[in-house]
Amino acid sequence: MKHLSTFKLFERLDNSTLVTIDQLLERIGIPNHMRPQIVSWWNQNRSEIRIHLFPFNSPQPIAGVFLGEDIIALNERLPMPPHVKLFLALHESRHCDQHREGRFMAGYYDTVVNGDREAFLQAYRDLERDANDFAISSMRACGFEREMNFEEMRLRGNERAGDMVYQMMSGDIQRMNPVDFFDLLKKQIGV
Repeated sequence: MKHLSTFKLFERLDNSTLVTIDQLLERIGIPNHMRPQIVSWWNQNRSEIRIHLFPFNSPQPIAGVFLGEDIIALNERLPMPPHVKLFLALHESRHCDQHREGRFMAGYYDTVVNGDREAFLQAYRDLERDANDFAISSMRACGFEREMNFEEMRLRGNERAGDMVYQMMSGDIQRMNPVDFFDLLKKQIGV
């Protein structure tokens, strides 16, 4: 039942925004010779994740979000290298795992609603580090060893953005009055 209610929040996410891993790799510009290995890895490890790719209608530079236990959405509008967009898909898919395991909402959303900045900052660092660890090791498994060696520190920059995210979420919660985290995301990305 939880999945159904989450899906109802995102009724605009239909087949027009849904892409397969093959389509994602093509649309973001991953080189042809790398695609078979990535597709094989994804199908073995992330086959349950549904990917939506579309331009977010948001004034915030939100690059990607997870929308439940098995749905991610990537912002087609933001310019970034193809391998960073793939990293983002993997990162957001790990947030799906965290949510499914019951580790996400209490630390990430509820702490902001309750005004507990310190608890949010700790949970945010832990959740983002875990998602980055997963995405980086997955990228290496998919053939991006050199890119991860070169860019790991930059890609981990979000782990230090807790204060900014807390302020943005606090303001958006006050302004948008969401019923829950997924309603907030829906309003933030214009779905």
